[in-house]
Amino acid sequence: MDKLHLVCVDEDSEVTFKLLHDLAPLTEFLTFTQCHSADEAITKLDSIDRQGDFVAILVSGLTECAECAKQLLDVIAEDTRFDHTKRILIANDTSKEVLINAINVAHINRFYELDWDAELLLQQVRVLLTKYIFAKGLDYEKYQSQLDSETILKRMRKRL
Repeated sequence: MDKLHLVCVDEDSEVTFKLLHDLAPLTEFLTFTQCHSADEAITKLDSIDRQGDFVAILVSGLTECAECAKQLLDVIAEDTRFDHTKRILIANDTSKEVLINAINVAHINRFYELDWDAELLLQQVRVLLTKYIFAKGLDYEKYQSQLDSETILKRMRKRL
């Protein structure tokens, strides 16, 4: 109960393997899940939610849901259960139209091309996790050693 999850979705297993490898330092307090399709991811997200756990981060390549003919990130953006879930798009050679949709419809928090910088990705995921924990009203202190201290300080300053 109340576990935090990071769900990584891409049809290319090499991409998800590299992502999970680069984010491995977060496995102390995040449960990682790898999905190969949007439909598999939706099933997994539903399962996580039914268990009372939280989908903190969704990292996705451009994958379309077969049932609804929408991109996974669009579907998640419309689902109020995942309002605070941080969304990351990983793609290569994306068109301007795809990026505009990802920003305006899917409300992505970050975009990376396939040749991302692992240290930068890890740091920015820590920032997103910190923001997620505060947005959900969770006790940040039990996760504090893995969160972004600068984001915590900014949040504390706002409370004063």
